[in-house]
Amino acid sequence: MLPMKSLPRLLPLAVMALLMAEIAPAAAQFAAPPGQPGAQRSRPPALPGLAARRAPEPIAADDNANLSPTPALFDAITRGDLAAARDAVNRGADLNAQNALGLTPTDWAVDQGRNDILFYLLSARGMAGGSSGLGNARSAAAAR
Repeated sequence: MLPMKSLPRLLPLAVMALLMAEIAPAAAQFAAPPGQPGAQRSRPPALPGLAARRAPEPIAADDNANLSPTPALFDAITRGDLAAARDAVNRGADLNAQNALGLTPTDWAVDQGRNDILFYLLSARGMAGGSSGLGNARSAAAAR
């Protein structure tokens, strides 16, 4: 039997042994395979399906549609066609225009999940034919 003085010393060790027993299965998940000592497996990706995901193919444009630049931009966003969106901006589409729902092209790209077009619109907002948004703020401030 153990002397009474050694029990307080053994209690923390017993608690640590219990904690380590619970952690062992989780730690074994990232341990090295039996044939490779010292090597550690890499962690799985946080979103495994996202790495292999491809962007959907754009929907073909209507051959009979003859749209002005701004409606053509909204149409390109709806179809997910980056080339058509670039063409519409190059032809002078207004990036501050609103569609029937009151959304700007940037808002519409976010709503439709068209990240490639969204990044293009954000990079083109200072160069586009439409106002950059600062002009509207300045004119509103001057009118006060």
